[in-house]
Order: sequence, then C-alpha cells, then structure tokens
Amino acid sequence: MTATVAPEKRWRPRAPRFALALPSMVWYTAFFIVPIALVVVYSFGTKDTSKLVPVDFSNPSTRSYVEVFDETFFTVFRSTVRIAITATLLCLLIGLPVAYFAAFKVSEKWRAIVLAAVVVPSFTSFLIRTVAWRIPLAPNGNLSKWLQDLGVVGENGIQVLETAAAVQLAIVYNYLGFMILPLYVAFDRIDVRLREASKDLGAGRVSTFFSVTLPLAGPGIAAGVLLTFIPMCGDYVTATVLGGAKGNMIGAMIASQFSGAQNWPLGAAMAVLMIGAVLLTLVVGAAIVWLFPRLLGLFEPLIQQWRRSRASSAAQSAAATAASGAEPSRRWSIADGVLQRSLGVWTILVLVFLFIPVGLVFLHSFNRGNSFTIFANAVSTKWWGELFDGAMFFTTVLRFAVFIGAAVIAKRLLTRRALFGRAAYTVWIVPGAFALALVINGLLTSWYATIFDFAGVGDAIRNSFIAAFGATVIAVALGGTSGVALARRPGAWSNAFMVVVFLILVTPEIMDAIALATWFPRIQDVAVIGHIFTEGWGPFNGGINKLWVGQSLYASAVVTLIVRARLAGLDESLEQAAADLGAPPGRAFRQITLPLIASAMIAGGLLSFALCLDNAVISTLISEAGSTTFPVALLGATRSTIKPFWGVGAISLFVVTMASLWFLVVILRRGGASAGNIAATLTGN
Repeated sequence: MTATVAPEKRWRPRAPRFALALPSMVWYTAFFIVPIALVVVYSFGTKDTSKLVPVDFSNPSTRSYVEVFDETFFTVFRSTVRIAITATLLCLLIGLPVAYFAAFKVSEKWRAIVLAAVVVPSFTSFLIRTVAWRIPLAPNGNLSKWLQDLGVVGENGIQVLETAAAVQLAIVYNYLGFMILPLYVAFDRIDVRLREASKDLGAGRVSTFFSVTLPLAGPGIAAGVLLTFIPMCGDYVTATVLGGAKGNMIGAMIASQFSGAQNWPLGAAMAVLMIGAVLLTLVVGAAIVWLFPRLLGLFEPLIQQWRRSRASSAAQSAAATAASGAEPSRRWSIADGVLQRSLGVWTILVLVFLFIPVGLVFLHSFNRGNSFTIFANAVSTKWWGELFDGAMFFTTVLRFAVFIGAAVIAKRLLTRRALFGRAAYTVWIVPGAFALALVINGLLTSWYATIFDFAGVGDAIRNSFIAAFGATVIAVALGGTSGVALARRPGAWSNAFMVVVFLILVTPEIMDAIALATWFPRIQDVAVIGHIFTEGWGPFNGGINKLWVGQSLYASAVVTLIVRARLAGLDESLEQAAADLGAPPGRAFRQITLPLIASAMIAGGLLSFALCLDNAVISTLISEAGSTTFPVALLGATRSTIKPFWGVGAISLFVVTMASLWFLVVILRRGGASAGNIAATLTGN
C-alpha cells in the first residue's frame, strides 16, 4: 500500500491589501494633501512679489492672521455665514415637502418624473444657472418693466442685482436640488411598516412625522446639509456674477488675493479661517442635533401621557360612532386629500422655480437683440449661425443620426430573435454605433475643429470637452480600482483612505483651487512632471493637463463611492471560486470583477463627465492661455455685455450634459436600480 504525497503548494507573493488603491493614494497625496498643507504653511509667510512663488519664509509669523482680523474681512465673513445658513435652512424647508411628496404620495412612474424634473435643472451648468438670473433681475429687463407698469417698483426698476439679496436668491436656487435628492433617498429608505405601526398605535399624522419619519430621515438631512452648506461657504461664482461690492462673499475675496493682489499669505490665512469656521459651524450644528432629542426625552413622560389620552379619546369616539350606527367620519380621508393636493401644488411651484433660468437661457439664445439679458421681443437664429458652421453642423449631425438610427433598428431586429435576445452585447449596439460615428466623422472631416464659426466660444467649448474627457478617464481609473480595494480588501488602511475621500468631497472647491494654483508653480522645475504642467505633451498644453488633475479629484472620489457601493451588494463567491481554481489575481480581476463593476464604472464616468464639464472654480484659477474652458470664458464675459451666442453655447453644453445623465439613468435602470438608487448615485450616497 503506497501513500500519496500531496504536491507542495508553490508560494506566491501577495500584494498588500491597499495595492489597488495605491495609485489613488499617490494621486491624492500629490495633488490634495500636500497642496492643502502648503496653503496652511503659506499663511505664516510674508508677501514677496519678486519671487515666482510670492511668499517669503525667512521670517515666519502670524502677521497674515492679524491682518485678517479687520472690519472688511469680518463684514464679508459674517455676510457669507449668514447667507449660507439662511440658504441651507431655506433649501431644507422648501425641499423637504417635495421629497416627502415624491417618496410617499405618488406612484413609481410619477416619482421618476418628479426626480427627473429636479435633476435636469440641478445638473445644468452651475455658471449658466447663475448667469441666467441676470435676465429676470436686470433693472431694464422685461420683468422690471412689467412691474413698473403695475406700479410695484419705481422708475429705476428692480434694484436687486449686485446686492446680497441677489446672491441669496441664486444660492438657494443653485443648491435646492442637492437638498431634495438626499432627502428623497432618506425618505425612500424608510420602512413603511414603521409609519403604519405608529398610526395603528394611535399617533396622528403630525406625531408620526415628528416622532418616526423625521428622525429616520436624519441621515438624509445631514447629507443635504453637507452637500449645500459647505459649498455655499466657499461659493465663488455666485458672488462674482451677481453680488458686486454689496454681495461679496469670502470665496471671491480669497480668490482675489491669489489672482489679483498676489498676497498669498493673506489669502491662505483667510482660507484657513474659512475652513475652521465651517467646521466649527458644523460641529455646533451636530451638537444641537445631538442635544435636541435628549432634551426632548426629558418631556417623554408628558408626551406619552398625552398620546395615551388621545388614543383613549379616539377609541371612545369610534365606539360611540359604532354604537349609534352612524357612518365613519370622513375627516381623515378629507385631510389626506387636502394634504396630498397641497404637497402637489407646492411641488409644481418648486419645479417651475427650478426651470425658470433654464427656460430663459433657451429663449434668449434665440434673441434677435445684441444682449443676452435683455430680450428684444423678437426671435432669430442668427446667433446660432454665428457660432456654428451651418453646413458642417448639418452634415455631422446627419451622419450621427444615420448611424444611431441604424443601430436602434438593428438592436430591435436582433432582440426579436431568441438566439440574440439574451445576448448581453446587444446593450452596446447603440453606444458602439455612436463611437463608430465619432471615429468616421473624425476620419472624413475635421468637424471638431471647424464646426464652430466663432473662434472664442468654439475654442472654449472644445477645451471644456477635452478637459472633461481627460479628467473622466483619470477619475474612472483611480476611482474604479480604489473602490474595488475598499470593497474587497478592506483593512486598517481603508478608514484613513475614506477620511481622505470624505475630505475631498466636503472641502470647499475654492480651497482645492487655490491649493492647486499655488502648487503647480512649485513643481514646474521637477523633472518630467514639471515639463508636463508647463509645456504639455503631444497636442495637449500644460493648462489642459492641470485641468485634468484639478477636475479629477472630486470626480474620482465620486466614482470610488459608486464602485464601492456596487461591489458591496454583490457576493464574493465568484471571485473566491476563481481564486480556488488557480486563477491569478490579475486574470480574476479582468474576467470576474471588472465585468461586475463595468456598469458602475460607466455610470461613474458619465456622472464625472457631467460634473467636470460644468467645473468653473478650479478651471478659473488654474487654466492658462489656450486652455480656457467655456465656464471660464463665460465668467469673463459677465464683466461686460453678454452676447446671446453665449446662450447658444450654454444650450449646447446642456444637451451634452443631459445626454450623459440619460445614459447614466439607462445603465442604472438596466442594472435594476430604483428611482431612490439613482438619486443616491447622483448625490454620492
């Protein structure tokens, strides 16, 4: 009898658990952690404009912090905090009924329609939405003249532009959608049985809302506050476009110290104090939220006694009604109907409010007059003709339409056959046709270079697409790998990494912008890297490369969360089976993990593209000549009379953004995502 000796297992070196996240770690360290830390260091230097980096560290001091504590800064700072807190509360009060209505009072079909109506204006370019408010608020605009005819305003018309009131209105409008979406997600995740149990135990609607629904929606409220309050504090665009001297905010003041006054130490000190004040405000708010339920708990015996008395009274009333043989009261059904109609009317009014600027931009892009903000009461397509080469535009669109139309027909024919109906590749027929049309159009013509007749706007739109596409590729690569690492190889490192991701998401964009604007001059002498960011590489100049870096930070953090959430809901058995069968880690990743996260990476890429295409703050501070994007060019145009062709460019970007979001929704829907899951994806939850 012979014994069989098992072959000795060959030792294979194992990569560290954070290996897939290592590229993101390096990227975030080089372009987020170190630049932010340097901003803090700059605040202890002194101004020296004779140097490339205008900061002298020979005599470190806190002089910049002393200079910050003057009346001008504190006036603007108090105004900024007041506007941000007021706007956050208004967004919460306005958005909560809309989210409640969408979550509990309408069917799934109408729920999707309401959410789409919130998403469309919310993901329209931030700068375009802000500039659009100059149309109804213009002192010599049509609304102002109409109000003058009614005698509501005086001869000077509406005097709101370049005041804090204009900034307050636009900030509420710009961030309202980002309060509604996380609130809806929170409401949608509430187990309906908990609310029904509360009512069965005798609690009324108001009591159920405040004791059950609202506490369970707490995470959504917290997410909405984070998505609105922190960006509001660092808002740079709204104050620049609508505020003027009377509506200045701290973000615009900080930017002016770096771009205009070249006083980096003072600007850095302002930025550090702004971050400290924002964090302090959030801590105070969190303390109030934590303390309020505990204070309310002191009155819990009285509340319970009141509830028991109400329940007893309701039971006695019901018994008396039954004994008398009278019909049950219709009071509650009438109240339900009134509540639902009231919430519906409120939701319609809010949605109309959200679409006002988008509709005005579209209308004024056809304005026959020479001003974007003043409508000439006559329409014309001359500004479309000035921006686009008509013949090139028509032939290019026609080729795209033919390819995509043929793809749609082919897909329908193939899916009717049993042989092809279950094939996964039919999903990619239409996107493949679009990519093929893009390649063939590029081979036959130079449409991407000649489709625009107006060089200034055309170049800006082209640069926006190049910057957004490059940043999206980086974001998908970094976010995809780090998301896999967080979901499949967690460890002690993952907590620290998630802290960095969270900081990237919540840091005011103006802080990221000034950090990168001060970091790139420091690394321009570094071999290879410095050349990339000064001279560029291939057809891309250094400014485009800087935009790729700056825009990819936030986008990659969003992709990380989306991919991590996707893998967290999937079983690891397939990947473990591949490893048990001897598949190397690289092969298992390519053949198992990558197909599982493909839809999440595509969704994250489309969302990243939409976000990067709209980026204004980072692009304004780090772009250079030859890399000016459309938001930067439009922001510069606001300093004088805005021509209607800027509205044409805005509509073009709007169409592309909406197409990206539509693709995103289609992909998520095919993956079985509900309206709540889609809203959670759009807000990074």
